[in-house]
Amino acid sequence: MRNKRKRPFRTVLLVSVLSALMMSCAGIPRIEYVRLPAEVPAFPVFPAPDCVTLDDESETVSMPLWYWQKVAEYKIGVDAVEEYLKKTNAKAREASRD
Repeated sequence: MRNKRKRPFRTVLLVSVLSALMMSCAGIPRIEYVRLPAEVPAFPVFPAPDCVTLDDESETVSMPLWYWQKVAEYKIGVDAVEEYLKKTNAKAREASRD
């Protein structure tokens, strides 16, 4: 008789433990890996040419130093965007080959 009492208890215990384990596994959120894109450089804005003057007689362009620096920064920004696009296109071509 003692053996019959232990069987239902063990079965109930086993079923409750297994169901608790199954419920806990189902409740754990699944981790999704997200690839962050490489830092995309912003396309630079060309400075307004209001302060630039053209002398037709001597065919010279004059501008303040700060404007020339802005033009140089613009060129550096454009080069960064072009380099990024070259790398992106190269990676896309490699991925399409596979």
